[in-house]
Amino acid sequence: MFKKDPERINPNTNTLGINFNNSKKIEDYITKSHYKWVGDVVTGPVLNDTLIVYVDNSRVKKILELDSQNLIINIEKNTKIKLKNVDVQISNIKQ
Repeated sequence: MFKKDPERINPNTNTLGINFNNSKKIEDYITKSHYKWVGDVVTGPVLNDTLIVYVDNSRVKKILELDSQNLIINIEKNTKIKLKNVDVQISNIKQ
């Protein structure tokens, strides 16, 4: 038979692979950081060791892609979160 109680979702281990705690920590770090492009980006979720970042134009996208390894190293130093890469996407509004 079916269970009447809803299943509790763990925010760190879900079927989508999104880690909400790490996403919040990285968002806090980036908003307080010294990068010049901070005002032009919106941090997205951490999806299976990949940080998704949304930008408004292709110029910022190229800058962020060139600086992605430095960003990964600084995130690991300051938040103790290991990432494999950064996925930079242009936001849907600007496409």
